Amino acid sequence: MSIKSLLLRFVLLYFSLSIAAMAVVAWFGLDELGTALGIAILVLAVMWPCEAFGRRNGRYLSPSEKRWVIAVMVAVLWGTQFPLTLVLVWAEGIALDAVALGIAAFFALLYAGFVVALVNLTGRNLRKRGLIPEGASD
Repeated sequence: MSIKSLLLRFVLLYFSLSIAAMAVVAWFGLDELGTALGIAILVLAVMWPCEAFGRRNGRYLSPSEKRWVIAVMVAVLWGTQFPLTLVLVWAEGIALDAVALGIAAFFALLYAGFVVALVNLTGRNLRKRGLIPEGASD
């Protein structure tokens, strides 16, 4: 499996699961599940393609591949979440000041750190289960 395939799987999973979750939340009125559902979608969308890459290739991501994968995943995440957050803030009538932008930036960085942790955790789990050799990349 190539890095391009890994990233394509991530994008497809992230968008399809997000759309499905929005439909379920709207249909059943489960607004209180928003953040938890978003995190669950992110975990699944990051870990599943990374695990498939490790299983198929018999190795995990090299340091340069890992940087590239994390950068693209974070860019996709920020490219969808940040504009959506700004639209929601504007729709609620909240003043878009430095505090609101600071809070949005804080959570954007928090989610980026979460992506980094998930990519690293997936490689560690693959090694622990013996699916890739101990010295394979990373």
